Amino acid sequence: VHLYADADFAGCKRTGRSTSGVFLCMGGPDTFFPLQAASRKQTAVSFSTPESEIVAAAMALRVIGIPCLPLWDTILEREVLCIFHEDNAAMIQVMRTGKNPTMRHLGRTHRIDVHWLHETFKEPWLELVRTDTTEMRADIFTKGFDVPDKWAHALGLINHIDPKAFFCPRPRD
Repeated sequence: VHLYADADFAGCKRTGRSTSGVFLCMGGPDTFFPLQAASRKQTAVSFSTPESEIVAAAMALRVIGIPCLPLWDTILEREVLCIFHEDNAAMIQVMRTGKNPTMRHLGRTHRIDVHWLHETFKEPWLELVRTDTTEMRADIFTKGFDVPDKWAHALGLINHIDPKAFFCPRPRD
């Protein structure tokens, strides 16, 4: 199970709040199937990109990632590994260490998210991996696109394919 979480820092011009985007899929070397997605405005203002990414990660794991695991454990008749994809290096460092001296200003809500995520990422069923920003599948759920090529790329990442073009032959490499 692959879980992607992303956030746009202070994307709402009126409130200054960020938006969390989440994308869940099953995938392997030759397979990819989208399962669930969400986009939600965050309930508190963040002061930095890593802080908004932390809030998005907490929502992704609590609302989508962890609740789906018992189902997939049962269906596949084995313990499933949840691979959590993150594109922000600072957020990954905070998750691995459980602290960040540059984020001493964190309010209670976000501080709890940091402590909970740090503990949760130690679990054997969860793996935190760095994913390049160009491959962040949750990106489409956090921001608007005004360049057609970037929009097409974002749609392709989540396997949203135009039915008219689905059966068209592709050029061979």
